[in-house]
Amino acid sequence: MNKNASLVLVIDDDPFARLTLEALLESAGYHVEMAENGSEGLKKAKAIHPDVILLDVMMPGMDGYEVCRNLRTDPQMAEVPIFMITSLDDRNSRLAGLSAGADDFLSKPFDKLELEIRFNTLKRVDRYRHLFEERKKLQEALAQLTLRNAQLSDLSQQVLTAQETERHKLALELHDEIGQIVTGLKLILEKENEDSRAQFEQARAIVNELLQRVREMALNLRPTVLDDFGLNAALDWLFNRLTRQTGLIIYHNVDPLSERRFPQKIETAVFRVAQEALTNITRHAGTNEANVTLTIESSHLQLSISDTGKGFDPKALAPGNSSGLSGMKERIILAGGTLSLQSAPGDGTLILVDFDLDPRE
Repeated sequence: MNKNASLVLVIDDDPFARLTLEALLESAGYHVEMAENGSEGLKKAKAIHPDVILLDVMMPGMDGYEVCRNLRTDPQMAEVPIFMITSLDDRNSRLAGLSAGADDFLSKPFDKLELEIRFNTLKRVDRYRHLFEERKKLQEALAQLTLRNAQLSDLSQQVLTAQETERHKLALELHDEIGQIVTGLKLILEKENEDSRAQFEQARAIVNELLQRVREMALNLRPTVLDDFGLNAALDWLFNRLTRQTGLIIYHNVDPLSERRFPQKIETAVFRVAQEALTNITRHAGTNEANVTLTIESSHLQLSISDTGKGFDPKALAPGNSSGLSGMKERIILAGGTLSLQSAPGDGTLILVDFDLDPRE
């Protein structure tokens, strides 16, 4: 028996009709299974998943129309080609069969040539249907790919913009702050002064200030505490630093002595979002208090940052004036997490970051 032969299920209560169809179909190279009534036919169809079903209309108990309707309601059987076998040639009977879900009809007595022609025609129709469905899936996939490419292009542009912004900021700090300090040091060293001791002390003070500014710039670029001691210690350091620099009071539950570490991309993303969000509070919220809660479970990390300040309408933000919100969201997404934001005028702002530490494939 050919393993690649199409499987045909014949559902007919007439033994002679079953034998006739079996002989015709097997001689044409098909594999044939039989069912003597509608109930048996439904069970067998679900069990063997035939390529084609030949279904007699006039059967006791469950007739062919009812069997056909039942097959069409089963997702696994909904697309299987169904030929209804009938000796009836009136228009109403055929319309009833089409309404029940039949694809074509075979008339008794059976004709081998007609059977082969109808099978071949149905195969071509079925191939076209599958090609149409595959083309539709391909078009949907292409649309999704186009959308993803557009999103990737936007993200790439945001990354480039962020890089240029940081470079510009660094250049200004080097020129305006470090440059001025170095120029002042140069003038002092070139100045003729009999009191060399005082000149030396003045120069040393300027060098110390210069070193402090350079350290501050390095810390702004990437704090070493994040790499050396992890997220908890880095957040605690950030809170203390912001409080010293801006007066912002940060209520938090972060344990700086916790030694638990997370993937580098997660630690960096969470730290940068905390840094950006707290900086936004000092600049825009109109309050000197913030709340930070870090929740760490065995397979889950959540960071919430909130304030009771002015708040804003996120939908009303103009492009390019998002206070880094889009950048924060993209950073978290790239690290494998999610970021949500809630805010309204007069109701403060809440930023919630979630990471699944044990993602399932």
